[in-house]
Amino acid sequence: MILIILSIFDFLKGDEGGESLEKYLRKLEELLEEEFDTLIRIATFYADEGDTREALDYLERAYKVASDMNDEELMAFALDSMGDVYLSDRKIKTAMEYFKEALRIYNSVNSPLRKDLREKIKEVEKIREAIDIASLNRLQEEAEAEMAEVDLGAIEPFLDRLVERVESLTMYQSQSYEDSISQIREAYQIARDIGDTATEASLLLLLGAYSLKNEDFSESRKYLKKAEDLFKKTNNDMGLAVAMVLMGVLEFIENNPEGVASAFRGAVEIFQKLDEREMESVTLELLNKLYSF
Repeated sequence: MILIILSIFDFLKGDEGGESLEKYLRKLEELLEEEFDTLIRIATFYADEGDTREALDYLERAYKVASDMNDEELMAFALDSMGDVYLSDRKIKTAMEYFKEALRIYNSVNSPLRKDLREKIKEVEKIREAIDIASLNRLQEEAEAEMAEVDLGAIEPFLDRLVERVESLTMYQSQSYEDSISQIREAYQIARDIGDTATEASLLLLLGAYSLKNEDFSESRKYLKKAEDLFKKTNNDMGLAVAMVLMGVLEFIENNPEGVASAFRGAVEIFQKLDEREMESVTLELLNKLYSF
């Protein structure tokens, strides 16, 4: 066995050993390029089939191969392709993040692909603007018509499902409204006094929800605005999104279509970012319920 190993090294150290090493390095690079190309083709197949998760998985693998090759242009191409997949899944904000990162890399390596990507970004921005305008116009048209009074009892299950995702209501639901609200306010004051910002934000959300369900809209807005600020401070995206949805309900009740569009759109984008499909679905169901009255 030792003689066999020595004979291999003798071969590699021959007169043309340097050329052989270059040949093998080129071969390795070709294999990596082939692997990258194959992964991109497989990802494209899954994307065409509508399987977003598999498409992104193969594109992430392609990105890793490009990274191993230290080929920034191919890395940018993988990111660009991920943006396309998110765009086809109607996640425009996420798609734009990938497109912009890909463009940054394209620019850094002076890639000819940067021109096409710039044009794509412009088109996507136009699409996003058109969607925003269309949504706003629809809301404004519906707001101009006489709106029925919101049936808070009908939307209460949606509100509970959203709020419970951040902080359980079990300990309060078994008691009367007066007892529950008293306990929440007492717990809120304690959290505030000891500097427990995370708990303070959640309790403010509960207070906002209770006030909303009991038609104390000005009080609800005050609590929810404070909750939003604290959720941002503690980087609690889930809590922030839920607070935004409840704020959107208030905007609907107060006949502010622009505020409704902004709140619900912002919440949905956060849920998409967190891959919280159930919460995204509940939010959209709630919005449809509001416009069904």
